[in-house]
Amino acid sequence: MRDEAALGAVRALTPADFSSREVFELERRRLFAPAWIPVCRSDEVAEFGAQKATFAATTPVLVVRDEDGTLRAFSNVCRHRGLTLVEDRAVETAIRCPYHLWTYDLAGRLQASPFMDQERLGGCDLPTYACGEWGGFVFVNPDGRAAPLAQQLAPLAEAIRPGRLAPWKVGFRLVFDHSWNWKVMVENFGESYHHIGAHTATLQPFWPGGRSDPSASTPGWIELRHTVDPQMGTFTVFVVFPLFLLAVSDPHGSAYWYRMVTLGPERIALEIVGLFEPELAADAAEMEAARAQVLAIHLEDIPMCERVQAGLNSPDAALGPLSHLEAGVARFRDWVAAGIAGPPSG
Repeated sequence: MRDEAALGAVRALTPADFSSREVFELERRRLFAPAWIPVCRSDEVAEFGAQKATFAATTPVLVVRDEDGTLRAFSNVCRHRGLTLVEDRAVETAIRCPYHLWTYDLAGRLQASPFMDQERLGGCDLPTYACGEWGGFVFVNPDGRAAPLAQQLAPLAEAIRPGRLAPWKVGFRLVFDHSWNWKVMVENFGESYHHIGAHTATLQPFWPGGRSDPSASTPGWIELRHTVDPQMGTFTVFVVFPLFLLAVSDPHGSAYWYRMVTLGPERIALEIVGLFEPELAADAAEMEAARAQVLAIHLEDIPMCERVQAGLNSPDAALGPLSHLEAGVARFRDWVAAGIAGPPSG
């Protein structure tokens, strides 16, 4: 539960923090920039020259695999006129802007700028971001000052078993554009108390919300465990603050990654990625059934999150007391409040 002494003078979050542009800008600088953000799967950039356009929270990122097999991450914005360099994915031996054909090598260095004086082009290499791989995920740290990725995620390695997750394949993707704050999504994902209301026909029969256990959570992440269902097995939810949302189900060998792009104070792009052991991912019928199941669950979450955002915008809104089943949410709110009150990261 909360350690009030550790928080000192840090204020609690308020409903306004879920819609304020000023607070969102603080979060961008103080929470997202210093963090490791999951941006894609490693197999999307497996081969030499693979280039994947993505976002680390609000930052447009281009992840690239160079000729030595090294993974690199750059700004996905041309240093000339600001065009995004790659849309979705490419496989090329260089990074080429389609607007005026400015060209960068796979180390992000400017190599060509047609009809321009090269002496004027100092400082036009692509900004570089720290990146790393863990469990088959590619993570990017925009400001380059985070602790090493493996060190930061080491305490979760036993629970998540990254070596097992690494070869899992994408079985389906669901894409949404939602009109609510990113914290609403994290809080909804990080507690199962709401199974008793929102998911009475989907999750509650197998993993009752009242029997969920957030006690393994820490000040930096949520680990939410559920009882073992004889038919469905185990279901464990992880949230590594701020934006790594992953649910793992066993013994069936499946995981569900909620990849968020924070588009504004009250808007997120969400991609739900179903990950499966390779043999299961290759079974089209199983994937269609899994996709339909996850879609049904998310369609139950959508009106709840929309109505939370609407309610938080009311002049009478309040962040009320939390249940013991929402201990992870309490930790998350403390983490956000302490982070936005801290020194700016850039």
